[in-house]
Amino acid sequence: SGFNATFANLMPQAGNVAFVSQSGAMVTSVLDWSVGQKVGFSAVISVGAMMDLDFAAMIDYLANDPHTTSIVLYMETIGNARHFLSAAREASLTKPIIVIKGGKSEAAAQAAASHTGSLTGSDAVLDAAFKRAGVLRVEDIADVFEMADVLSKQPLANGRRMAILTNAGGPGVLACDALVKNGGVLAELEPSTIEKLNKVLPAAWSHGNPIDILGDATARTYENSLAILAEDKNCDGYLVVLTPQAMTAPTDCATALKKYATSTGKPVLSSWMGGPDVEAGAQALREAGIPCYKYPDMACRTFNYMNE
Repeated sequence: SGFNATFANLMPQAGNVAFVSQSGAMVTSVLDWSVGQKVGFSAVISVGAMMDLDFAAMIDYLANDPHTTSIVLYMETIGNARHFLSAAREASLTKPIIVIKGGKSEAAAQAAASHTGSLTGSDAVLDAAFKRAGVLRVEDIADVFEMADVLSKQPLANGRRMAILTNAGGPGVLACDALVKNGGVLAELEPSTIEKLNKVLPAAWSHGNPIDILGDATARTYENSLAILAEDKNCDGYLVVLTPQAMTAPTDCATALKKYATSTGKPVLSSWMGGPDVEAGAQALREAGIPCYKYPDMACRTFNYMNE
């Protein structure tokens, strides 16, 4: 409806993610961030001390909202636990629910009590309850932002197998470590994929996953490689990594990948590593609907969360 009753002085673009928060400041921060990241929301709701409507009521509403496909929560207290778990259990069958819960430590619990009058409850009990209700709990504020980003732009992964396409070996290795550390799996490429890549890549490419296409990779090299990987049934998602090299044009490479934002039916993530040289390309990816991260390990963590 375009109605804004928050402290925020701007409106986000329309999207499919609903954000519900007990902190008004979290709302304004997320909204300000969303502008540059090209993230849209179906609803942004600040529930505060929940004297009237609580998380359960919001989840019930959003579960039936045709414009909402996923729900992100910032929580200090669960409110009526039975009502919350009932609502979350039903909603999570069709829409992912992501929560970051403040007040884990004793000091934070006291801060929550002074902030919204919230009694935070046993963290271990809440953690078990979230899992039983099908709610994904994330640990860091950055994860809230990243999950809102990826859920607004990409389909959920149907498995944990990722293909990593990179023009540099080191970032590919570190991305692999981050992927496996948090439960992901490095996809084993089909023999036909290897054969097709042999025809479009230099002889010295890595011949495996991570797919190191070398430092002189061009936009056409990236495009041809991802087109081949998109047909591999062993891959559940893709991470494309670029580092600034004298022979590589970051913005051209990003432009060449725009068509894959939604065409694969699988999540496509990216990491344009560096600073000013890669920023225009990173922004082009975001505008096309491909989340772009400063570092590949952040992308791998997000991919793994998508499989929880």
